[in-house]
Parts: sequence; structure tokens; C-alpha cells
Amino acid sequence: MEKDLVSKVVDGLFSIKRRTLYLIIILLFGFVLRLIAANNLRVYADDMHFVTHAINFISSNKLVTYDQSSGLWFQFTDLMYNIFGISQVTSRMAALLFGTMTILVIYLFTKEFFSENVALISALLLSIAPFHIRNTSAEMDVMTMFFVLMGMLLFVRAIKKEKVGLFLMGGIFIGLAVYTKVYPLLFIPSLLIFFIYSKKKLKEKIITKKNLKLIVIFLFSIFMFTVPAITHNYLLYKDKGFLDLQFTRVLGLGKDVSAQYYSWDSQFEAKNSWKGLIFGDTKHVASGEPLLLTAINFIRIGDPVSFYLGLIGVVLILFRRKKDNNYLLFTLLSVLFVLPFLASIILLSKHYIFLEIFLIPLGAVSIDSFSTKINKGGSQKYTKYLVILLIFSSIILLGITNNGGQSYFYGKSDVAQIIEFKNEKIPESSIIIVDGRIYRGRTNWIGVGRPYLEAADFIQFLNKQEELPGEKSTLDIYYIECAFDDCGWGTVKDQPGLNESMESLTNFFKQNGQVVGRISEPNGQENYFPGSANKINTINIYNAKLNVKSVLFSVASQPKEWFLYTIGYNPVYDQFDYYEVHGWSDRLLEMVAHAVARLALILSLASLVYLVILIRR
Repeated sequence: MEKDLVSKVVDGLFSIKRRTLYLIIILLFGFVLRLIAANNLRVYADDMHFVTHAINFISSNKLVTYDQSSGLWFQFTDLMYNIFGISQVTSRMAALLFGTMTILVIYLFTKEFFSENVALISALLLSIAPFHIRNTSAEMDVMTMFFVLMGMLLFVRAIKKEKVGLFLMGGIFIGLAVYTKVYPLLFIPSLLIFFIYSKKKLKEKIITKKNLKLIVIFLFSIFMFTVPAITHNYLLYKDKGFLDLQFTRVLGLGKDVSAQYYSWDSQFEAKNSWKGLIFGDTKHVASGEPLLLTAINFIRIGDPVSFYLGLIGVVLILFRRKKDNNYLLFTLLSVLFVLPFLASIILLSKHYIFLEIFLIPLGAVSIDSFSTKINKGGSQKYTKYLVILLIFSSIILLGITNNGGQSYFYGKSDVAQIIEFKNEKIPESSIIIVDGRIYRGRTNWIGVGRPYLEAADFIQFLNKQEELPGEKSTLDIYYIECAFDDCGWGTVKDQPGLNESMESLTNFFKQNGQVVGRISEPNGQENYFPGSANKINTINIYNAKLNVKSVLFSVASQPKEWFLYTIGYNPVYDQFDYYEVHGWSDRLLEMVAHAVARLALILSLASLVYLVILIRR
């Protein structure tokens, strides 16, 4: 029996087509690179914001978060927390899994426009794309673009085959993208224009009953996944008179009420700088360069190989491969609305992953054309050298510091190391105190799941503990010090009082305890490769046994608030955007919204299986 099984496995391996084997190797290589990134990349303000908002998101029965008007990423990440535990890697599982599987999607997507060779090269380029890899963080954009590209793939197929099921599936995936991040709404008009262009090219009538039916099905399946956000805002406004941040910015309703919650956020009063797209805007970019140029530069600097190869591909299609101009038009239409809108209002590099993805098939055209020229007599020897060169260039680019993405890839961030230290070496009965010079988002992420306090609260406790009830006892305390005075704030140099008080507390732990851990990470201002010596000591960890009031443990265990929410949403009814539902019709609407939200989560998981089925076909 065992021999038969082994024989089947061996036979199966040898029966795999060469191109399929290449695709499997490319996929595994891309997964390994993204796993390293998920484990190593340093944390930034936004992902420190999102990682805690995902905790208990499902059990809280929330439909969206106040600032994203979406909830699918938070559901998925919370599910990963529940299955695998809360860690740096699980917080980035969405980007890791969906980012890896996008390699397969771009292969299928490229095949709709080009040859099998170009599709395979596209998969390779995305597998090793530095910008895409460096965005394997606790953000929504990689997951969003997986759904967008799946939707586009199925929509293009739907136009060719005119199948209702394909229009339905294409709309579902665009809908999942919208429930992950709002800006994919801007891809919808682009797809509709491409539909009209395709019909005109075939000299078919555009306005027919059949076409209208297909487009209605496509749009309705997208709309279905906007129900959670619309329902949340409708019920919130009805009960409390305000909307979430994004709905407030667009509609302006309840702005006088919501100002108490959102006025600190730059998006509250954000306006599109349409002139700045071409003429520059110092409000968004200090140098005053055109905002479109800034957006494009994220990819030019973050992934120069794909960028310049993509430009060569554009030239080749325009002058030598005019039969492939369908893809060029599709790309131009795809960025027609989303690129100017995003560049005019928010310049965060992560939002422009779509530019890299659309450029990659064009870059693959360049490589395919070059490969055809240099290979003589059917030999693929030079192509192999070219592939090695591409992989080597990616390995180098991943070690170079630039502003196209995260700062380093090969060295592990200090936050990841602190979390590992906490999980492995700090007993659960201990209390963690975190230096106030460490950014509060990092503090919450480091301490989550354990009793912890910021240093200022600990100092206040020490000063007032005699007034508190209970007896003193010896407690196990771990103090996490920012060794170079500013760990994420960027403003400590302007707060000498804060620095002085933290140095005083550090001296207290030096006198009453001992250093039990020193953590270093790569210098973010310099290039870093395996074996490099340019690491800096960022964190020192002290352990002390202190005789203090035992109530400290209860104080440290209390829920912490971060960006308007209590971490873990506990209790749910105390959250600022909690609303009460009145009337059977509103209760029914809320039930439908929650059903759609859960359906989205199920479909997001099923989409990975569905993609494998598409590949097998």
C-alpha cells in the first residue's frame, strides 16, 4: 500500500509539465521571500494602528473600523490571531498569503493578453518584486490588489466568453476588494469603459438587453459587499448623528458631531489637490514636485527593474508589437481614475502597489522580446542567465535602503525581537513597563496579551501607591528601555522633560535590577545585507523584583485604548461608534450586513482554493 502511494507520488511528479513545475518553483520562491519579509520588516505607524484594531474584531460584531470604512482585512487577521496566536507574522498573514497567491493570479491575468512565456515571466517578476515583497506588512493593500486582479482576470474572460457566471465572479472579487479597502471603487469605471471598447472593437452593439443584464449582474455583485459599510454608517448616523471618517470626509454629514473624534486626523479636512498633480503642492510634498511624479517614483525607486522594463515594454508594444496594444489600453484605463485621485489626496507608497502590478506584464514583454533575440537555434541558455540576473538584482535591491517601501529586509526589527523575547522569556505572571520614548503603537503591540503599563503611568503609580488599597508584595517587573532615546516618535528631541524622566526611570531599574536582554536592529539609514555589521542597539530589557502594592497587577491588566477604540473592543458598548438598533427593519438590515461580512470572510478563504482550481484548468 505504501509503495503504491509512493509510486503514485513519484509518477505524479514526473508527469508535471515543465511550465507547471517552473510556476510551482516561482510560487515557492516568492512565498519564502515574503515569509522573510513578514518576519523581519520593521513596523510603522499605520501597521501599529491596524494590528491592534484587528484583535477580537469578529467577536465584537463590528462591520468596519472608523477610519477604513471596511472590515474584511480585520476579520481575516483576527481569524489568523485566533488560529495561530497574536504575533508579528500572524498580523501580516493576509499580505503573506494573498501576496504569494497574486503570483498565480498575474500568471493567469497576463495569459489573457499575452503568450504563456510572457505570463510565466510575469509570475517570476512579481515573485521577486522588491516593492511588493517589502509591503508584506500589516496593511490592506496587498490583499486588496489580489482581489482586484482576480476580479479583472474574470472580467476580461467574461467579456470574451459572455458568460453570466464570469461577470458574477468578477464582480464578487471587486466587491471583496472594496470591503478590504475603499479605493478599488475607482477601478469600476475603468472596467466599464474597457467593456465598451471591447464591444466596439468587435463591431457589436453596446446597448443591448444582454449587455445591460451582464453589467447589472457585475455591478450588483460589487454593491453587495458595500452593504456592511453603508449599513454601519446609516445606523450610526441614525442613532448618534455622525458617520465614520471616510463617509464624513466625502458626504460631510454630522461633521460638527464627529469633529470631537476625527478632527486630529489629516483625512478629516483632506481635499484633493488637482492642480498639484501637475504643478506640485508643498502641502503634500515638501519639495513641491508634481504629485503624480511622486506617486510614480514610489515604484521607480522601489522596483526599478520592473519600472524600466515596463517602460521598454510600452515602447515595444507601440512600435513593434501593436497586436498587444489591448493590454496597454487596459493598463491606461485601469489607472485613469485611481492614480490621479490617490495622488491628489494621499501619498503613501503602499497605495500604489497597483502601478507595479500593471507594469510587470509590460516588463515581461521586454524580457520575452530580448530573450527571443539572444537565443539562437532554440537554445534557452541565455534565458537562464537572464533569470539568474533578475533574481540577483532583486536580492541586491532588497538590501538597499530607499523610500519605495520598508527600509530593510534581511535584518529583524527590534519590535519583532521584543515580542519573541516576551513570549519566550517573560513569565505571564510578570508586569511589563515600557519606556515612554517608545511610540505608543509599538508599546501596545509589544504588551498586548500581558499586563503592561507605559512608563509615565508606572511612575504615577509609584508616587501614589500609598493611597491605594492592598498590601505590598514582591512583583516581577520587566522594563523595556529605548536605548537611543527615540523609538518611533520622531519628536523626543523636542521634549527634554520626557527624555530626562525616562533616563531617571532607567537609572532606577539599573540600580534595582539587571539587564536581561539587549536588542539590536539594522540601521534604517544604511543598506543592510546578511552579515553586515551596521546594527545599532535600540532596546535594553531589565528585570527587577520590586516591593510594591500588588494592585499594580490589576492596574496593568486593564484594557488600553488606542486610536479611539479599546484594544479588543472590550466592552463593546463602550466604543465611541457603538450604536443601538431600533425597529425590525433596521434589525433586519443589520442582520443582512453581518451575513454579508461573514460571507466575505468565507469567500476570501475560498478564493485561494478557487485560484488553484483555475490554475489546474
